[in-house]
Amino acid sequence: MNHLGLDMHSSHFVVAHVNARGKFCRQYERATTGEHLLDVVGQVRGPKRLVVEESHLAQWVKHIAEPFVDELIICDPRRNRWISQDEFADDRSSARKLAMLSHGGYLKAIRHPDQVGAELRCLFLHYYMLTRQTARFKNMLSATFRQVAIRAGGDDIYSSSERAVWLGKLKGFPALRHRASQCFSLLDSLSLKKQQSFRRMLPRVRGSDTHKLLQTLPGVGPVIACGYQALIDTPHRFSKKNKLWAYACLGNKYHESDRAVYASGPSKTGCRPLKWLVMQQFNGAVQRAKASNRFKRAYEHLLATGHGPKTARRQVCRSMLSAVRAVWTKGEAYRDVI
Repeated sequence: MNHLGLDMHSSHFVVAHVNARGKFCRQYERATTGEHLLDVVGQVRGPKRLVVEESHLAQWVKHIAEPFVDELIICDPRRNRWISQDEFADDRSSARKLAMLSHGGYLKAIRHPDQVGAELRCLFLHYYMLTRQTARFKNMLSATFRQVAIRAGGDDIYSSSERAVWLGKLKGFPALRHRASQCFSLLDSLSLKKQQSFRRMLPRVRGSDTHKLLQTLPGVGPVIACGYQALIDTPHRFSKKNKLWAYACLGNKYHESDRAVYASGPSKTGCRPLKWLVMQQFNGAVQRAKASNRFKRAYEHLLATGHGPKTARRQVCRSMLSAVRAVWTKGEAYRDVI
């Protein structure tokens, strides 16, 4: 197997060729176009593995080059310390080291979906970004009123019918009134864009068995179910449930050396949008739910037995992800345990 290490940038790329014996053969440097990438790949004869680190261009590389190589690996750059933490690093040396790491089998692969899944993921991440921006502007709007000792509690401040009343409270502060007025306009625009994105995203999953099954879980609606499908893609990629926890930033880190543990506890690495999703499910199934369910009872039990709210929430979120994986894998609707 020939190993092709690809260091990809928007303006140019470098490909390093290492043969099956681990010997460096040749290096190519071209301007970034699909034609140039396929030309370089085609110059290497025999079976070949193309390796590229995860980046905003990784999905494009998969789309362009995957049909023309025997194997394509998109790897986790955080695992490649030989590249990222070396005292000397440039595009050429990075491509060559990537090919050598591939030859040695030291790469951590990252799954990328097919073209249909990539489009769904792109749409959902855009919806997620709009949601986060909406929260930021809502906080900014509340902070504007707090500057003049006006407490903006509840959702009344965001209602269009109450907008004139709230702006009237800033009558003596023209600069703050201007800021609040523009925040209102931006929130209206973001709300419209969210609706448009949702209408474009939902038809891609509506009617699918998986989308229906996921909505049988407490706290899961159309948006959260769509998000799980977009970010997880398939539950079979996780051989164990704790690997799904780690992907959702709910795993643990553990460092030991010379029989001494010097790092142990929650890990922050993973897919942040997926953690946001499971937190939204937690809020719907536990915090806002009026009816009892397994997750709500588990959270209340953990609090009653002395666990802190943060620890209890983390354990319940893990249980939620395990239930998502089980429902999806088995193809059966969720049944609450009494």
